[in-house]
Amino acid sequence: MGTFLWLAQRFSSLIILSYVLFIVISYFVKPYDLDAQVWFTDIRSIQMKIFTSLFLIAIVGHALQGLKAVEDDYFTERTIGMFLPGTKHLAKFLRYSYRGFICVVIVILSYVTVLSYLMEV
Repeated sequence: MGTFLWLAQRFSSLIILSYVLFIVISYFVKPYDLDAQVWFTDIRSIQMKIFTSLFLIAIVGHALQGLKAVEDDYFTERTIGMFLPGTKHLAKFLRYSYRGFICVVIVILSYVTVLSYLMEV
């Protein structure tokens, strides 16, 4: 499973990079400053919606894998005990607190994103 997750994170980084490069290059190539309709037409196209959806899925997957790596590296009995001697028994509590915090952040961001989308006319 570790190799698959490593490859998935690398693949998601390629999607993120290609999306960012596409946006930056198109900003300099297309006349967005002269006509906002060009930008609106580009954003509303089905190709851009698919590309943006892939980008958002890649961002979420990449971020979750990165956060899991931080948890696996820093919230273990060995590392907690090394930095704070006598407190290695708190490692499991810290791991679950970290996971809970990440879940709360995801729920809040999802709520704000969906709410702003629904409120948009």
